[in-house]
Amino acid sequence: MDHGETFVELPRVTSTHSRVTYGNLIQLADNLDFRNPIFYGRAKRNRSLGSAQAFVVELALADRGFRERLKRYMIAGGRQFIYTSDYLDRY
Repeated sequence: MDHGETFVELPRVTSTHSRVTYGNLIQLADNLDFRNPIFYGRAKRNRSLGSAQAFVVELALADRGFRERLKRYMIAGGRQFIYTSDYLDRY
């Protein structure tokens, strides 16, 4: 009996996420190239759906323009939002 890792192609979809969004994230996870320099110093990952989601969020938040546009959806225009990044596995 094999108790190894399994992969479920169709994750549970909630009302906040469409199947198209999940499909795009699954494709992204399947095609990530961790040899790309953008991964240098970031937390080690795998090709799971959760890792792909975390990576997309990290990239988006690292973009100053995106963070500024996002503030219009925050309470008080995002005045309390402070962006931080801390990657402990840098060489």
